[in-house]
Amino acid sequence: MKVVSLKVLYKVKEKLTLSQFQGSIIRGAFGYTFRKIICLIKDKECKECLLKTKCVYAYIFETPRPEDSKIMRKYETVPRPFIFDPPANDKQEYQQGEKFTFGLTLIGKAIDYLPYFIYALDEMGKNGLGRNRGKLELVTIKQGNRAIYDGIDKKIKNDVKIKELKLTHPKRPIEKIKIKFVTPFRIVYEGKVVQSLDFHILIRSLLRRIGLLSYFHSDKPYDIDFTNLIAKAEKIKTIHSDLRLQDQFRFSTRQHRRIPTSGMIGEITYQGDLTNFIPFLKIGEIIHIGKGTVFGMGKYKLEVMK
Repeated sequence: MKVVSLKVLYKVKEKLTLSQFQGSIIRGAFGYTFRKIICLIKDKECKECLLKTKCVYAYIFETPRPEDSKIMRKYETVPRPFIFDPPANDKQEYQQGEKFTFGLTLIGKAIDYLPYFIYALDEMGKNGLGRNRGKLELVTIKQGNRAIYDGIDKKIKNDVKIKELKLTHPKRPIEKIKIKFVTPFRIVYEGKVVQSLDFHILIRSLLRRIGLLSYFHSDKPYDIDFTNLIAKAEKIKTIHSDLRLQDQFRFSTRQHRRIPTSGMIGEITYQGDLTNFIPFLKIGEIIHIGKGTVFGMGKYKLEVMK
């Protein structure tokens, strides 16, 4: 599975006032702008549109399940091939002239549509963001230290470097790891939102996400031995946890209501035969875990301990 991770940098043109959960605001504003510039039949929902199988907006933002899919047949949509990583700080007010930056990860076939993302991000800034619709100027989009897009001359400066997420096994046995959640995760197991995270629950969620993203957005889906890995995961012990609930909501313009997106945040330490799980956990650092990943939820850092 291929990914491209980018940093989007804006200059604030007017005072910007945001709520605490900024990933939802970014994703919502981007989706509204993306549909506005792409959609040809604006009075229909994507699922009713004749163009949905060929539409860039439908593929990126609604992502309908292909009719010939052999999995997820009970679902109308499948995991989206992008992630917005909100700003790392908790700052909610930005003054004119300040910088506003966030991350963007494109997954698999979505990488081909980078120019669409760039144009939509530029227009999103012009339309404004947050409660007061503060205007932004797209300055640059970078990959590491390389400028991919220059907002001054409106040109793509360099090609992106695509990273192949390979299942690379560690050279030595791993028996202890710590996972620190940078943003809250929200995982549902057996119909309930979990507030503790046994290792097998984490692995079930992670393997499912990796499997689905590679199936729907990659030419070469991963061959994952789910049954064997989950059986091994059930033997891993939690030796320390300080996970805590973080309450938060997002406002859905489509449903015209606040939707709870509360999740657990903190860190957790596991011990056992973890060697075979490291390749998947490293991929998870990039693609996140659980629900709300397009908003930036479920981001974590993996630490291999001695």
